[in-house]
Amino acid sequence: MRTGEGISEVGGARARVDVNVDGKGDGDLDSGSGFLDHMLCALARMSGIDIRAKAEGGISPQRSRALGLALGKALALALGEKRGIKRYGSAAVPMDEALAEVALDFSGRPYLAMKGKFKNEIIGDLPSQNVKTILVALTEEGLLTLNVRIEGENDHHKAESVFKALGLALKEAKRVEGTEVLSTKGVL
Repeated sequence: MRTGEGISEVGGARARVDVNVDGKGDGDLDSGSGFLDHMLCALARMSGIDIRAKAEGGISPQRSRALGLALGKALALALGEKRGIKRYGSAAVPMDEALAEVALDFSGRPYLAMKGKFKNEIIGDLPSQNVKTILVALTEEGLLTLNVRIEGENDHHKAESVFKALGLALKEAKRVEGTEVLSTKGVL
């Protein structure tokens, strides 16, 4: 069983995330945002990663960043040297009129490339800018390269398709297919 724990503090916000990358996709989430809990639950379900997360204190962007950092740390710890994992993952998820495409690489080089925007400042009870905030933080501590493209009309659908596509891409990338590190350098 590959598990990891991430703890992060940003400003006055604190977050703790525990993951089991060989789980069933269960989520026990308390981010301070019902909408974000819904998104992280979708990510857990699609990825097959059990995620237990709690964020508190600070203001919403600080909590979102702390949560993304803690999730990235937990994933990085659970994957360790990344020995035997497929490393790459990609998925496209439609949700009604919205479409998200996600491709990722557990490269050891954190980078987010994101194309597409949200129309409104708030999605449910979450500032829409926090979606990118979480993804940036996830790439930083998860040491992964992440490309995201979104299009559509409904911000809820766009955000949910991003988190579901990210979950499916993680499911593919974390899969163990051998014993070697999939890198010409021998390390990731």
